[in-house]
Amino acid sequence: MVAMAKDISYDTETTGLYLHGPHEMFSYSTCGWDGEIDICRLDGSKKRQVANNSKLDEMFTWKPQFSSPVVMHNSKFDLTATEKHLGRHVAEDVEFHDTYMQSHILQSNHPSHRLKDLAWELAGIPKDDESAVKSFVAEGGNYSNVPEQLMDEYQRWDAERTMLLHRFLYPKIQASAAFSEIYQMELDLVKTTMRMEERGLMLNVPRTEKMIYKLEQDVEGVLDKIEEFAGERVNPNKTSQLAWLLFDKAKLPILERTAKSKQPKMDKNVIAQLRESNPHAVLDNILQFRSWSRGSTMLQSYLDYADGEGIIHPDIRTCGAKTSRQSSSRPNLQNVQKEGVLLNPYPIPARQCFRPRPGYVNFHLDYSGIELRLLVDYAGEDKLRKIIINGGDPHEPASLVFFRDRFKNARGDLRATLRGASKNMNFAIPYGAAAYKVALGLGMPFEMGKERFEDYRAQFPGLCGLNPRMAALVREQGYVETKFGRWLWVPRNKSYMGTNYLIQGTAAGILKRAQIKVHSYLQRATSGEVRMLLPIHDELVFEFPRKRLGEAGHIFREVRRIMIDFPMFDVPLEVDVQVATFDWSAKKMFNILV
Repeated sequence: MVAMAKDISYDTETTGLYLHGPHEMFSYSTCGWDGEIDICRLDGSKKRQVANNSKLDEMFTWKPQFSSPVVMHNSKFDLTATEKHLGRHVAEDVEFHDTYMQSHILQSNHPSHRLKDLAWELAGIPKDDESAVKSFVAEGGNYSNVPEQLMDEYQRWDAERTMLLHRFLYPKIQASAAFSEIYQMELDLVKTTMRMEERGLMLNVPRTEKMIYKLEQDVEGVLDKIEEFAGERVNPNKTSQLAWLLFDKAKLPILERTAKSKQPKMDKNVIAQLRESNPHAVLDNILQFRSWSRGSTMLQSYLDYADGEGIIHPDIRTCGAKTSRQSSSRPNLQNVQKEGVLLNPYPIPARQCFRPRPGYVNFHLDYSGIELRLLVDYAGEDKLRKIIINGGDPHEPASLVFFRDRFKNARGDLRATLRGASKNMNFAIPYGAAAYKVALGLGMPFEMGKERFEDYRAQFPGLCGLNPRMAALVREQGYVETKFGRWLWVPRNKSYMGTNYLIQGTAAGILKRAQIKVHSYLQRATSGEVRMLLPIHDELVFEFPRKRLGEAGHIFREVRRIMIDFPMFDVPLEVDVQVATFDWSAKKMFNILV
């Protein structure tokens, strides 16, 4: 089957990018399969507004056998703009396509999936058509201020670009059953994501403001301590001043240098190593400054994007990374810090800023150990598979290999420390860590670490061989393929990243499909009263009305079943369920079996 000739491309123009805030749609353009273009202003004369609104309403009113599938580039944005303008939902009631998704599926490693870049590459359509309109928006204006003649020409190009891309890319999607399934999944996820964005999540505004104030005071206090040591005010954000402070004033050793400029490295990993081998108060001051100043900026972004009721409507990007993982912006909610981070001993308890709406609680469903489960599955490591199935500790065998009788006899904190080091190696080795890194990570002399690494390789050949196998595939074909059939292209000169792409891409495929199925179930079972609010890596955040808490066990048993129902994996998935009644940092385990 090929794309039908009645498909029509559609591109919106808005006064800005924040559609859950003040920005509005003021015009749209369409292009038919035959190249016929129409520009429709929604401002201007009353007569034009009425006519173009009527066309828009007709386009997004589904009528079997009469409606034209609508083609967009970044459909979530255009559909959100359209819904806001029409004052009703349309995404669930119209057949649509998305050339951004088509591009991402076919060429995940492309340097840009922007409409202009793709059309220039495909057909040589110039990318400078925006230059003529930019002068009209340079000083606080927006595209609605651009003279219509100029704006019409600008809109014409985007409608034509979108149709051109669709005609070229869509047949390639249709040629593969796997790509077609992935494409339909991504389109369904757009609709699910729009409902999450629309609902949004609640910020505890007073608490966030207090935390920002305290962080700003703490940052000034740290700068005072650094000044007391250094004898002068130092700006740790300036590389030259930080290098002088660490290596000239504090006399700390230079552990690493950059490849090109040969300047000393001072990133978080280097600071952590220095702090371990050469304890010095100034190192703690630097970590405090970095964490607290960045934390203050992060929390301020939450306030900036909260509406008058304290609700944040983030932009959840359904294909935010080359591995196809989701991301979010305005603000970034994929990095809401937890307390107790290994490389940051001074984390910001940002999860305290988020609270349930009045009359609701939040549930957090997190895939339990999904990364290791997928590594074991792809590696075909039967011994660890059986341990996971039987509910055992998959990191204990590695602990016995690396630490032997020391681990057997260890108790309490020592046992937890040895297990933690072994757990880190259980992840590091499948991603390509060699004997030297294993010895370093275990705190052993190289010869001992090498011996233990060889013992581990003998017991777990699958995990040790996974990265070489994926790297060889990347060098041969340029991509890895998930069990869902998604091709994730990896630079051949970075073939060692093949396993990382495979695991991240597979986890993304699981979470995306789970969101779609869970959203559909909640609509049927609760009439939409229980909602998903946000995906955070391998976690889903839900909003649950207090008046229905008696049903929570039943509902989340089914949600869990949906989230782990992926029979193509030999290693079973599992989900942890937690509930937050006050804020996200105060989550408690929730037993769904009672």
